[in-house]
Amino acid sequence: MSYVPMWFIIHFTLINMKQLFFIILILVSVTISARTPFSTEKTDSATSLSEVKESYKLSGKHLAALAEKVLYKKTPQEDMYLYILRPLGKTKKALPAIVYFTGGGWVNGNVYGQIPNPAWFRDHGIIGIEADYRVKSRHGTTPVECVQDAKSAIRYVRAHAKELGINPNKIIAAGGSAGGHIAACTAIDGGDADGENLKISSEPNAMVLHNPVLGEGFGKAFFDTHPEFSPILNVKKGWPPTILSNGTKDKTTPIEFAEKFTRLMNEAENTCELIRVKDADHSCDWPVSNPNFLPTLQRMTNFLKEQKLIK
Repeated sequence: MSYVPMWFIIHFTLINMKQLFFIILILVSVTISARTPFSTEKTDSATSLSEVKESYKLSGKHLAALAEKVLYKKTPQEDMYLYILRPLGKTKKALPAIVYFTGGGWVNGNVYGQIPNPAWFRDHGIIGIEADYRVKSRHGTTPVECVQDAKSAIRYVRAHAKELGINPNKIIAAGGSAGGHIAACTAIDGGDADGENLKISSEPNAMVLHNPVLGEGFGKAFFDTHPEFSPILNVKKGWPPTILSNGTKDKTTPIEFAEKFTRLMNEAENTCELIRVKDADHSCDWPVSNPNFLPTLQRMTNFLKEQKLIK
């Protein structure tokens, strides 16, 4: 057997120990990196909206916590509130307002779901409002109560416009999916809750609808029983200017129904524009991280400017 010098053994061992040390260091670094988010995005830290310019980027729960909370309706199940987001700067002039209703198939949903949308409009100088309403999972209700609550919310905003700093002639109803349905139903005659002051109109001055349920396709069983709540079946001349978005590959609210609604609105000599979101499924422009959010919301904002509803 050949002889191996001691100095070589020691040198070789030291080299392997260094390699082992660096291997361990790399493994520790990878482990730490895996546990630490790569994003440097700050978590919600605002304690007031008084200095927040882009509030739509805040989380839904944070926005709701910072919003002005106003009771608009007492129901047997729960009190219903408006979550009001006021734009920066003080003004004595009454402002337009947009009232959003979140989606959820009349079954799920809460104010956190779509409140970044009214926050977007708040960031553009008008009063953004998210309205809570009753849903089956939380209140054991049906779409009928959803429609009633939507009409109550618009009616409350108009009735209390002066104290809220809102122009009663510039109230926009908005929502996504089933929330878009009940927003559209605020323009339909009837369907009001008992005890409502019908001298105050629940009809909005414009509608902004995101992949809305329109009375055909999704919810067919309900609309077979309640055709009076089908926007497609109840379009008539005099409905407010409307803009809606819909994904071209939406399997929940297929675009063919949005196209039909738009055609019926135009045939009735109403202003209606459809934003076709290419290759998008349901929730075509939602959430905020969706690449379609900004272009769609910007077009909707411009539409309201063209209708002289916002500046």
